[in-house]
Amino acid sequence: MDSILFSKEAPVRYHAEVAVIGGGVAGCAAAISAARHGADTLLIEQSGMLGGMATLGHVSPLDARTTQLGEHFGGLIDEIVSRVEDMNRQYGGANHALRNGPEFLRLVLLQMARESGARILFHASLAGVERRENRIVHAFLHTKSGMEALEAQCWIDASGDGDLMAEAGEEYVLGSEKGVFEELIVSGMNRVHFEEGKATETYQGYAASGLMQPVSMMFTMENVDFSKCDRLSNRLLTFEDLHIDREEFFRLPYAGTVGFEENGDYVPLPQGRILINRSAREDQVLVNMSRVIGVDATDAVALSHAEEAAQLQILYLSDFLIRYIPGFEKAYLMASSHTLGVRETRRLAGRYVLRGREAIECVPFPDTVAQGSYMIDIHDPQGKRKAIGGKLKKPCYSIPYRCLLPKTVENLLVCGRCISVDHIAHASTRIQGTCILTGQAAGTAAAMAKTQGWEPARLAAEELRQKLQNDGVHYYHEAG
Repeated sequence: MDSILFSKEAPVRYHAEVAVIGGGVAGCAAAISAARHGADTLLIEQSGMLGGMATLGHVSPLDARTTQLGEHFGGLIDEIVSRVEDMNRQYGGANHALRNGPEFLRLVLLQMARESGARILFHASLAGVERRENRIVHAFLHTKSGMEALEAQCWIDASGDGDLMAEAGEEYVLGSEKGVFEELIVSGMNRVHFEEGKATETYQGYAASGLMQPVSMMFTMENVDFSKCDRLSNRLLTFEDLHIDREEFFRLPYAGTVGFEENGDYVPLPQGRILINRSAREDQVLVNMSRVIGVDATDAVALSHAEEAAQLQILYLSDFLIRYIPGFEKAYLMASSHTLGVRETRRLAGRYVLRGREAIECVPFPDTVAQGSYMIDIHDPQGKRKAIGGKLKKPCYSIPYRCLLPKTVENLLVCGRCISVDHIAHASTRIQGTCILTGQAAGTAAAMAKTQGWEPARLAAEELRQKLQNDGVHYYHEAG
C-alpha cells in the first residue's frame, strides 16, 4: 500500500487535567467520576450523543449490575439505572423493562456529566497522539473546526476499540489468542449455549486465532403481540416449525444474502434463530437477530461493508418477522441502531491479563476494583450458533486494577470493552454494567493520581478501593 506524508498545524485549543476518549457508558462513568473527585475533565465523543452502543446502538438493557445472587454492585451503575427508570416512567409510558430506554439513557448521561462538572466535546474524532517518552502529551482531534490538539495530564481510553492506546504505541491483542479453544475445553466452556446458559452441543473449535465476535445491529418493532411470539424466541427453527414453504422462502429477494445463506433444514437467519426481548412498552420488542461474521472493525473498509450488510438485515428481518412470525402480523419497524454494534476488537495487553478461567472460577485479587457477573457469552465468530460459553462457577468475578493499567504509558488508564483480559473473559467483561464499573474505577483513579504525578500505577489499589466504596460500590467475598 502506498503512503504519503500528511502534515498540518493543529492549534492547542483544549486543555484538561483528565481527558476521556469515548463517550460510551464506560467513558461517561469515567468522566463523571473524575469530575466528581475534583479533576478538570474533558470527555471526547465522536458522535452527537452520549452512551455509545447503549444509545446509538439501541443495546440498552444495562445488564450485569448485580451478582448472580441478586446483590447490587452499586456505584454509578445503580445511579444511572435508577434515573433511567424514573425518566421512563415519567415520559416514556413504560410498563415493562424500565431500564430499556435509549432516548432517556442519553439524556440521563448528559445530565449527570453536566452536574459533575465534566465538559463534553461532541463531534470530535481521535486522529493521533503525541507521546514523549512514556507519557501522552497531546491528542490530535478532527473536528468541524479542522485539526485541533488537546493537552491533558492524564488520559483514559474508553473508545471501545482501544484507539488511544493503539495510537500511543501501547501493546494490545486483536481478537482471539492462539490456543483459546484449548482454554475453552479446559474451562468446560466449549459448549453452545442458549437461554439461561443451557448447554446443548459441543463447539467444534476455532479455525484460527485472531477471530472476533460478529458485529450486528439492534432494532425495535411495535404493535407486536408478545404472548404469541415469545414461545419461538431463542430456538433453532425449521421450515416445518413455522409452516414455511421452502421454495417460497428462497424466492424472497434477500434469500442468499449475507446472513440468509442456506442452512440445511433450518430457516436461514443471521443468528440462526429468533431473538426478541420485551421492551419498555406493552406492544414493543427489542430484536437482536442481525449478525455479520468475519469483520475486523478496526479496518475502515471492512467496517463500512459490515455497516451496509447489517443495515440491510434490519429491513430483511423486519419483513421476515411480519411475514412469518405469529404476533408480528401488524407490527412495524419503530427504531433502529444508528451505528454498527461491535463486540470485540483490540484489548489492552496490560500489567495483568485476566484469563477466562479466572473469571469462570471467580478467582479473588487483592487489587480488585470492579466485579462482573455475566455469563461467558462468545457470539459464534464463525457461524450461526448463538454463543459459546456458560455460567460462572460463583456469584461474581473480580477485575484487578492492573487490568486498567498499560505496561509503558505512565499517564494512561483503560476502561470498558478494551481492558486487559483474554478473549474468553472479554465475553463477559464487555457487558455494559461491567464497563460502567471499570469506567468508574478508571475515572476515580485518574483524579486521585493528581497527587502521584499523574501516574495512576503509583496509586495504592487499597486507597482506590476505599474511595470507590465511599461512592457506593460494593465488593463481594463470594468472588473467591
